[in-house]
Formats: sequence, C-alpha cells, structure tokens
Amino acid sequence: LAGNPGARLVVARIDFGYTLKPDPCPSGEQSERDAAAAQAYVDFMQKMGVRVVNMSWGGDVSSYESDLEKCGIGKTLEERKSLARTYFDANKAALTRAFASAPGILFVTAAGNSNNDASFIESIPSGIVLPNLITVGAVDSAGEEAPFTSYGPTVKVHANGYQVESYIPGGTRVALSGTSMASPQVANLAGKLLAVRPELTPKQLIGIISTTADRSADGRRNLVNPKKALAAAMAAAG
Repeated sequence: LAGNPGARLVVARIDFGYTLKPDPCPSGEQSERDAAAAQAYVDFMQKMGVRVVNMSWGGDVSSYESDLEKCGIGKTLEERKSLARTYFDANKAALTRAFASAPGILFVTAAGNSNNDASFIESIPSGIVLPNLITVGAVDSAGEEAPFTSYGPTVKVHANGYQVESYIPGGTRVALSGTSMASPQVANLAGKLLAVRPELTPKQLIGIISTTADRSADGRRNLVNPKKALAAAMAAAG
C-alpha cells in the first residue's frame, strides 16, 4: 500500500486449528456452516468495495479424510472416503458459488505446496475455474520453479515465493517460502493496475497479468512482469 494513498486494506481472516484432533470435527452441520461462512465472507467484501482478494490457503479431499481419521469418524477407510468426498464437494461448490456471486472482485489464490497438479488432486480454491479467479505458482529469486510449488492448468502465472521477507504475528520479520508468499505479489500487481485503470474488470486484469508474463523456454513458468503489465495497462488506456 506504500505510495498509494487511494488504496485500502480489508482483512477477512481465516483461522486454522493447531490441535492434533480437529475442533470442530468434520460433519454435515459443519459443512453447512462453512458454506454459509464462505458466502458471508464474499458478501462482506462486496459491501466494503473490495476489488482484489488474496487467498494464501487451501486444501483437498485428502485433508478431509485425515481429519475424519483423527476424529475417529467412519468405521472403515471406504466410509471415511465417502464422507470426505461429500463434505469436500459441498465446500468446493459453496466456494465456487460465493466467488461467482462477486464477478467484480478478482480472487488471487496460492497454487499449493505439494508439488502436485492442483486440478488433479482437486485442490481448493486453486483448482477452481472461474473468470474472476487466478492461481499463482512459486519460483525462486532466480525465476526457477520452486521445488514445492503445485502446478497444472489452473496455474496461470508464477511469482517469487522463496525466502520472501514476511511478517508474523507480533511484527517479527522472517524469510518464508511457499505459494502463499507468491500469490500476494500478484494481488499487489492487480492493485497497482487498478490504481492506474480502476475500470479494469477481473477478466481484463487476468488478461494483462498473464499476457505480459515472461514464459520460460520449457513452458512451465509464466513469471509475472510488473513493469510490462503496467506499461500494457497504460498503453491500452491511451
């Protein structure tokens, strides 16, 4: 936000449990609460006039299976898999509906750190396909693909996610690595583009950011280029 007096920051915070046994444990009722919360978050963002959202979080169906096992729910592996699929599908559908209900907001999400195809493992939100959502992979400071970054058809661009100076609660600065460090840089770039051209839609923002990215020779990486993106936005405005 430095140097941009017109920018405002809105925090919509998600807390994850730290105990070995999830609290609360997965259930049908919890899935309904999660679905309602997803929509409430997006409704709040729209009310506040949010234009860009960074989402440095994610999960997949296997995480539901793991939580069910830790909670002792399901007599067999097959039963846990069935329950996990039900809860996961409900969560994915709710998130997709919530994001789609705000076509004027650009949602920027981290690809994930499992070195897997985000679409194949059905990671959410990084595996969701919508015109107002862009998924970001991670590279190191030299622009090489980070060994942990997830990939796949939904990962449209990459940004530095290796040893990025970050803040932790209390204000301490530490160097952290992950796609959670890469996606905020794309959200930042989108904010800069909106500062010079506030009329840009999420689809247009994604187009500018993607088409001005530097593609690697092997085609695996599309490294964001803020200078080229801003130049393209200004040229189009002229």
